Amino acid sequence: MDILWPAIGICLIVCVVFYSLATHWHRILQHQSWMLRKLSDRVQVLEEMRDPQFRRRIGESSPPPLKKVFTFSFRLSDRFWRQTLALTDEDWDFIRTYGTFVGSVKLDCWRSHTVATVTEVLPQSKTARWETRTLDFYPDPAKSSDALELWELRLTRGDGSALRPPTLELLLRGNAIELCGRFPESQPLEELADPGRDQEARIFRVPLDSAELRNFRSEDPMEEFGTNGNSDSNSASPHPSSWRAFYTCTDETIGFEWQLWSRDLGKKAEWEHWKILEPTETRTTRLE
Repeated sequence: MDILWPAIGICLIVCVVFYSLATHWHRILQHQSWMLRKLSDRVQVLEEMRDPQFRRRIGESSPPPLKKVFTFSFRLSDRFWRQTLALTDEDWDFIRTYGTFVGSVKLDCWRSHTVATVTEVLPQSKTARWETRTLDFYPDPAKSSDALELWELRLTRGDGSALRPPTLELLLRGNAIELCGRFPESQPLEELADPGRDQEARIFRVPLDSAELRNFRSEDPMEEFGTNGNSDSNSASPHPSSWRAFYTCTDETIGFEWQLWSRDLGKKAEWEHWKILEPTETRTTRLE
């Protein structure tokens, strides 16, 4: 009996030691197994990223990319107001006093919609300052006539009748910017009247497609100046990049001039990747 109890104690101690070691090694093996599973999952994710379908799903779930940016401005000469529209002195004074004139229109063309930023000013107001409006446009592909009104200018003072006064409207319609006139009672622009749209005359149309704009391409006047507005011969690139373009058109007969700066961000990514400068033909078109 004297030997039995010490032997039992030694056996218990050995069992406790073996249990502790077994528990410790079990935890180590569990952790290693977990690390192997995580590593396997990461390898699987990397392999799935090479799958075109997986990339397509990632692209569809990501925010819509910004495709193109346009900056548009236009000027209407005194000939346009006095001869083309044949405004009276009273109407001209009304427009200069109460009319809001467009300084520029910036279009951010996303994959799903277009964001228009319109900067305008009221010239003869004592508190005149530049004001900016932002408009979101989600066009309906099924409606070709779907348009966003960027700017409206009344041409005469209201006479209290139910008739809508004549107006000028700057519209984003389809893939183009249009300046239209609406004349409920008379039509001073009969040669520009659109038979498909009642009381509407299209003064000019600026397409936003590079193929249609090809004949209006010109040298960008901003390329001649540095960031401080000083002439800098080193800042002007002799070979303009393929993703930037400048277009302009002047019609002295009607009395308007428009300018359009285009930035194609899809082509910019390709240009920055390959560093390819594509020579482009430069032409200026003036309508007679």
